[in-house]
Amino acid sequence: MNWSSISFISWPLALGVAAVAVPALILLYLLKLRRRDMEISTTLLWKKAVQDLQANAPLQRLRKNILLLLQLLVLAALIFALAEPVMKSASFTGTKHVILIDRSASMATLDASDNPNRRETRLEAAKRQAIEMIESLREPGLIAKATNAVGDEAMVIAFDNVSDVRQSFTSDKQKLRAAVESITQSDAPTSMAEAMRLAKAHAPKRLHVENNQTQVIEGLSAGAPITIHLFSDGRVPDADAAKPSPEDSFVFHRIGSEKSGNVGITSVRAQRSYENPNALSFFVGLQNSDPAERTVDVELVVEGSVAAIKQVTMPGATKPVTDGGPGPAAPLPSTTESNTGANAPTPSDQQKLTPDLNPGVGGVVFNVEREDALLAEIRLRAPTGSGGDLDAFPTDDRVYVNAGPAKKLRVAIVTNGSLFLSSALAGLPLAELKTIAPAEFNAQVEKGAMPSADVIILDGVLPPAGNVGPAAGLPAGRFLILNAVPQPKSAGPQSPAPITDKGTSGNATIVDWQRTHPALRNVGLDSVFIAESREVEVRPGSTAVSLARTERGPAIIELASGATRALIVPFDIGATNWPLDVSFVVFLASSIDYLGGESLAGSTDTPQMGSTISERLPAGATDIRLIAPGETTESTLTPLPDGSVVFGPVRRAGVYRLSWKGPPAPGDLAEGLRTTRRVPANLLDAPESVVASRSQIALASRLVNAAGSDAFKGDQKLWPWLLLACAAMLMIEWYVYNKKTHL
Repeated sequence: MNWSSISFISWPLALGVAAVAVPALILLYLLKLRRRDMEISTTLLWKKAVQDLQANAPLQRLRKNILLLLQLLVLAALIFALAEPVMKSASFTGTKHVILIDRSASMATLDASDNPNRRETRLEAAKRQAIEMIESLREPGLIAKATNAVGDEAMVIAFDNVSDVRQSFTSDKQKLRAAVESITQSDAPTSMAEAMRLAKAHAPKRLHVENNQTQVIEGLSAGAPITIHLFSDGRVPDADAAKPSPEDSFVFHRIGSEKSGNVGITSVRAQRSYENPNALSFFVGLQNSDPAERTVDVELVVEGSVAAIKQVTMPGATKPVTDGGPGPAAPLPSTTESNTGANAPTPSDQQKLTPDLNPGVGGVVFNVEREDALLAEIRLRAPTGSGGDLDAFPTDDRVYVNAGPAKKLRVAIVTNGSLFLSSALAGLPLAELKTIAPAEFNAQVEKGAMPSADVIILDGVLPPAGNVGPAAGLPAGRFLILNAVPQPKSAGPQSPAPITDKGTSGNATIVDWQRTHPALRNVGLDSVFIAESREVEVRPGSTAVSLARTERGPAIIELASGATRALIVPFDIGATNWPLDVSFVVFLASSIDYLGGESLAGSTDTPQMGSTISERLPAGATDIRLIAPGETTESTLTPLPDGSVVFGPVRRAGVYRLSWKGPPAPGDLAEGLRTTRRVPANLLDAPESVVASRSQIALASRLVNAAGSDAFKGDQKLWPWLLLACAAMLMIEWYVYNKKTHL
């Protein structure tokens, strides 16, 4: 620990006490004793009595006296203690501190304890060190307390991919400790940009007054500079987006070992074969961030029973490709220097940031024959007979995935005749494909009946206006609509339509689309040319969402309302080059699978940590409740107008259980009077599965090295030691006094 100087917090109080107490003590030793008259029986005692009566003044000469010396030392110790001397810290700077605590998934790694007999997570170590720092914050002196002054102030922010302020600026250490202790582990990935924005938002703003108008100067804070303390393992992918104010200091307290390796699951998917829906495959992607080659057992558990075990050998992580080529990974260099404030290096120094290793990747595929819906668990474990745990980061060693029941879909095409559609759909493994004339379809709808199909494709056809839903412009069902735009019958100024058709427009090309949407995931649309597009407006906040856009507006739209769901392609595909591209067939297959699968429980695409989950429930579902993994208390959910429920963002990996009163969809579980749907959520984040702590953080404006272990120790108070010295000298004075009186 570096010390810069000694200062006195309450020196005026000590000076006043010294001005009164020291002269008073010395005066006691200058005063002469007054003797009273005594009658004596013999002159033999007269000589001793005369010696005490020889003085003729009230004061006497100060003599050497060890008691006076000891009492002066005791008084000096008390006076210095009243002055509250502190040894100033050279590294603990500032009077305002922002404590950022990383609670993301990697902070659950069990490598933060110095005791080999006790396993401690990084978050536990971060909270312990943050509390030690809070205890070392400077407090006001006695005079300052009497005037309601405050000492050092701090605020606490916890973050993963979202951030929240646990305690705003305060000097109350009890509140700060409670805020730190309340932080719980999350399984979400890391993002620090929002935490930095929160910290800057709570800092005092610098104001500029001109012409009686006050303006806030962005990027600059008022008052004393702020010291930002980051307690993290350094696995912060967006650290370069965090930009502290130029006058603020930044201290990085590294948690965890830089040598920790990890094998984890980074992707999982369940997929049924088109040709044989009973054939179910689980695709599992693995990653090894350990420089050494690792062998693991991958276990498939179906509905609680072990179905298969496969052993996989994963290559070790390697250095990034450089001029010398890739090679075996070497340990990252360790550094204890902390770069803060004006001593921070320039942005050009960020080139010195040690690059991450390239993890070894691999995977495994499980094939099973199951026709029913199921919940599968895939987990990693150490090879049989090796003993011990697989690694120090268990969060990504276990994932869950749903698989819907085996089912071939029935599709009906309502068209006046389309060679493109018939040819494209003929090659798909469908249970049934039938073509219906528009007149026949309209007659069925007018009678209140719908074709017996899982998905209905409307090619330039819309149902009769008198038989459509009030909001979507379509009856209940699953629709793929081509060259048409449905309009609700109740559309008007008071209840505008979610989609407005403004007529045909000129030629266009598709410039953007949602590549993560199930209907568009494997579809390339950048080469699609539309000779005659259609101008469509999607009302913001409605139940319609644009999935693809041209330079003229939406090109593919998803519409949902109650029991109705539709994918809408408003332009004529016959006036495009799309049917000549393989992406058209892929789009049809994906759309049919997506729309038909909407009636099945359990999506094969599991949501990731930190995301919001949306589940569509069967019509008539009421009293909807949710139980999160590891919890027993239920929360109540309210369905949206389209019949779906939304919850999140989810921060704990595991299986969420949705239950309601009402009918089940295929794959849901009927349990007494309630229906239950199991919704898995997994980490599945490759960067978060790399758990070796970093010794550097590259911010937007500076490169910060990890600080030493004493960087959060504040000023050392000396008055307790002075009081101990005072007590020791009082004991010596008492001993000397008693020894003298007995002589």
